[in-house]
Order: sequence, then structure tokens, then C-alpha cells
Amino acid sequence: MSSLDRMVTSKRPERRDRLCRSSLSPVDEVTPSIDPVALDALERAGLFDPGSPTAAERVELLAHLLDRFSVEEIVSWAARSHVMGVAARSVDRPPPLISAAVAAERVGVPVGTVIEMRQALGFPVIDPDEPSMPETVVDDLTTYLLGVELFGRENALSFVRVLGWSTARVMEAARAMFGGSSEPGAERRTELQWSQANEVAIAAWVQVGGVVRNLLSEHALRDVGFVHSLMAGDLRSAVAFVDLVGSTSWAEDVDASQHSAALRRFEMQASTVAAEHGARLVKLIGDEAMVVADDPGRLCRVALAICDLAERDPDLPSARGAVGFGVVTARDGDYFGPLVNTVARAGKVADPGGIVVTAEVERTLDPATWTVDPLGLHDLSGVAEPVHLSRVALRSAQSGG
Repeated sequence: MSSLDRMVTSKRPERRDRLCRSSLSPVDEVTPSIDPVALDALERAGLFDPGSPTAAERVELLAHLLDRFSVEEIVSWAARSHVMGVAARSVDRPPPLISAAVAAERVGVPVGTVIEMRQALGFPVIDPDEPSMPETVVDDLTTYLLGVELFGRENALSFVRVLGWSTARVMEAARAMFGGSSEPGAERRTELQWSQANEVAIAAWVQVGGVVRNLLSEHALRDVGFVHSLMAGDLRSAVAFVDLVGSTSWAEDVDASQHSAALRRFEMQASTVAAEHGARLVKLIGDEAMVVADDPGRLCRVALAICDLAERDPDLPSARGAVGFGVVTARDGDYFGPLVNTVARAGKVADPGGIVVTAEVERTLDPATWTVDPLGLHDLSGVAEPVHLSRVALRSAQSGG
């Protein structure tokens, strides 16, 4: 007999009697009935404390869970997350767990291959013989091995790392959104209400996988020229960095919640502006946005628009930026090379609310659309040679374009 079986068969009426005699009598009147044997088993598992001020609230939650799951399932899933997240498993039941050793045996590879893939995804393998990963890892491993065969181990691992970083960020954003869904000052949710909210959230989360598949298909049909240039080894792109001026002192002067909300607006609006102009927001580094586009003039408009949105926001400090154009190296969804390094540092030369550009960008701009104010050569930190920069702005007739 397992320890859980002993929990189920053991009876402890004195605990149940204590619950009934507790000071929670007003709540007890609406507390749902629950199998006392199951309740006792859940108490032994640490999921119920009859002496807690919220004991009746927990009983309500546990009754809800016992309508859907066995005691064993509740204990198992609560151990992997939290008791208020157990009900969500009725919407999205996780697959059985297997060990790295079992996964390796099923696919026919050394266990080290499973470990390196899982670590690249961001999941440590503490004990190769401990069932710690969903059995879907077998499918993941098969796909990874195909990538190794097609592109080599290092490239495949690099791509797997990007998948791990990206999905972790999506998950963290989803959790933050859910955690922030209860506004300060709002009526307190009971444990059952939180559990039910988890169920709704998971139902929505399940749909995210379909959205991601759709987006991947759509992105594959875009930027065909980018792929050709990448394969030819001559990828030329316009690169912009826009950052908030004096962001460190600003962060010290404002309330933390105000600071967070303002930065979130900056990120969301910068992403929207980039999309509206056919550019791509590559990443956000604290208070700085990196954006790329094929056309330098278009990217200058994006950089100025981001500066303008910061200027119009009542809580944000001013922004400034720089735009360059030339050969870049694309890797792991990011861009690297001397040009990126130069542009990242050139933005410090710009005035608040404005942008500067390199000579390569200046040569592509239409004089009928842009004003250009040469600033001469500048020594930039980390850049070997002085860089010619110019201050640019849209002519007044074009400022709304």
C-alpha cells in the first residue's frame, strides 16, 4: 500500500470535528460537502490545515477539485505547481513525465544529447534517471536531431536556445499579465475564484500555440529578399537605436509602478510604430529600442516617431537615437557587427528628441524631404575610426508623414 493509499484509508474525525467547531461558522453554512476521508488525505498531504483562518475557503476549493480529480491527481499536480492551479489541468492536462534516460533510449541517442537539448531550452536535468520532463520531449528530440543533420550541431543548438529564450519570455509575459489582472483595491478573490480564473487563463493559453503557428507561417512568407541576401553573405540593413535620455535618474525620481507603466507604454508604442512603417523591433534593452528596416529613410521616420511618442508621454523622459546603414551579421534573431556597434554609440551625440545618421544613411535621404545638418567626425567609444554624423529632421511639410 502506497503512502497515498494509507492517507485515503486513514480516518481522522477529530480534525473534521475541529473544522466544524472552528470560528468560521458563518462560512461553514455555505461550505460544500466534501468526503471526510479525502479531506483527511489532503490534510496529510499538506494541502489543508483545519486550523487556518481560511480553512473553509480551502474546503470550497478542494470540493471543486474533487469533482474533477482523484486525491492522488490533486496531490501530484499541486506538487508541480500550486493547489490553485490544479483545476486548470482539466483544460490542459500535462503529458506523463519521463526521464532523460528513457527519452534517450526511445530515440536511440546518448543521454548527453537529451541533456544538452534540454539545457539549451532552459530546463536543467538534475538526475538523468528522474522522470522530470514531459514525454513530448521525444518529439522535440527527433526534431532537434533533424536540425543537427541539416545544419550542424552548433547551429541547431543555437536555434534551440532562441526557442527557449523566446518561449520563456512569452510565458513570463503571460504570467505577469495574469498576475496583474487583479487591480489594486479590487475585491479580494477567494481561492476558488483564483482557481477558476486559472482555468480561464489556461483555456486562453492553449490557443496561443495556434497563434504562434499562424505567425510563423506568415513570417516565412515575408522578407524573401532578406533570405536571399543572407544566403549570399551580403546582408545590408538599416539599423536604429533609440534610448531614453537620463533614464537612470528618471527611474530614481518616479514611483516604481509609474516607471514600469511608462516603460511598458514606450515598448508597446515603439513596436507599433515600427510595424506601421514596415520595420522590425529587434529587441528592447531596458530603456533602449533596436529597430531594423531595409530602407534607411523609412527607419529614420521610425526613430523620429519613437522620439516623438516619448516627448508626448507625460511620464517619459525625452528620447534620442541614431540610424546607420551597411553590412550586418544576422544571428539568433539579432544583428551584430561593426555597424551595430557604431549606431548603438552614435545615439549619445543626438539632441533630446532628435536623431543623428551616418554618412551612408545621409546619402540615401531625399533633400526634398529631409534637412541635414552635418556634425563632423566623432570619436565614439569602442569604435576604432572617427565617424561622420549628421543631425537630420523631416521638413515641416513632411513631419506628419
